Amino acid sequence: MPLSAPSREPLVLVVDDQPANIQLLGQVLSAAGYEVMPAASGEQALARAQARQPDLVLLDMIMPGMDGFEVCRRLHSEVALAEVPVIFLTAATERDFLVRAFEFGAVDYITKPFFAEELLARVRTHVNLKRANDHLRRIVREREDVTAIVAHDLKNPISNVRFAAQMLRRAGSTADRQVSLIEDIVSCCDEAIEFIQRFLQRRAEIERLRSMVLAPVDLGQLVERAIARQAVAAEAKNLTLSRSGEPLAAQADIAALRNVMQNLLSNAIRYAPVGSEIETRIDADRPGHARVFVMDRGPGIPESERTKLFQRFVRIARTDSTVDDSLSTGLGLAIAKGDIEQMGGYLWYEPRQGGGSVFAFELPLAQAITA
Repeated sequence: MPLSAPSREPLVLVVDDQPANIQLLGQVLSAAGYEVMPAASGEQALARAQARQPDLVLLDMIMPGMDGFEVCRRLHSEVALAEVPVIFLTAATERDFLVRAFEFGAVDYITKPFFAEELLARVRTHVNLKRANDHLRRIVREREDVTAIVAHDLKNPISNVRFAAQMLRRAGSTADRQVSLIEDIVSCCDEAIEFIQRFLQRRAEIERLRSMVLAPVDLGQLVERAIARQAVAAEAKNLTLSRSGEPLAAQADIAALRNVMQNLLSNAIRYAPVGSEIETRIDADRPGHARVFVMDRGPGIPESERTKLFQRFVRIARTDSTVDDSLSTGLGLAIAKGDIEQMGGYLWYEPRQGGGSVFAFELPLAQAITA
């Protein structure tokens, strides 16, 4: 769809203390296909712009109380409204104020009395520029998000390759152990290549990196595979990875769910104390849903930090200062939560009784796995 033909009518905020002027401007703009939001004062204009962001503001320069300059300054001091173009309406005798108007952030001006054709031409130009800029900003933001997601999802298999390589460097490994570690490295490389291939095949999707394909997923097999992938990292800290629960299947996208499980386990390993156990439990205690719990004995999440847990690019302040978070992107939990929700589920955190963390997710139950 071309940018000059948006999916909704552009919204123009018309600010003037004279009702006759608002009525005239409204008639001209409405006839040209614009939606008009009137405001009879600066205060009313700010309130309405905050409630519903306009595509453009037509602003009378001289008004009683809060004048147009102050309205423009306050509009552009708000992050959400900073890019909204403002066109000043000015009488011929007020043209000396134009330099000041541009200093306050105006993009253009129209002299009263105005010609309808000139008004519409200027409004159309700046609305189209605004929408084009918004479109470009969305593209940049989406590309940054995709890049961050790709980098994060590749981090787990690459980290596992690194752990396995470090274990190979240790003296005293048996031939069988070396073969096992090499197989882990090859398997993790295959997983990374598979992810890259999926990404390249679907790179045309803008809204999401992965398109979800929902099908029954055996949660027991998924958890076992995730534990196998993280075994070397756990061994480096002398951790035990255990699994319990029922043979259940969830309705999910297997590739996305695998990444979620890997992320939860790798986080647990990072913060679990040396020599402790990380437990994974599968149950169906909530009717119609399968649930997976990943439980560690780490320092837990301070209550003051829990509201930040699933925010993008936010790192949580931990009480355990011995953990190196320098490689953390602050994206893993946000991506995991988004993926689980897109599959129709829910992901949450709760403190573990006796100390530690529990990260859990639930998904619609597909069917029980028969033995």
